Amino acid sequence: MKHECPHCHEKTFTPLQKALCGSMRGRGKPCPGCGRRCVNSMTSIYFSSATSGIALAVSVFVYLAMENKLYSSIIIAGSILGSFLLNFLFDMFFGKLVEPIRTMQ
Repeated sequence: MKHECPHCHEKTFTPLQKALCGSMRGRGKPCPGCGRRCVNSMTSIYFSSATSGIALAVSVFVYLAMENKLYSSIIIAGSILGSFLLNFLFDMFFGKLVEPIRTMQ
């Protein structure tokens, strides 16, 4: 399963390469076919913001509500790691690649 480059419209990106392209804030990864850079779309940023907000809310709630600090720290670490994993999987399989808005000099 390969993903399409927005410049040359060839399926040149593997899911792992697509996940490592980064967001619109970054430089992106060059296409193996044409050499121009690609990034994940704004949908990736929206999803990342939502999952990070949920992980933050869970972390604050667990920290304030639980008395056993060992279990609360495990749940907090799990929610943060789960957020990173969900974002990575979302970038791998969903969304699309777009041209970066950052200009190269």
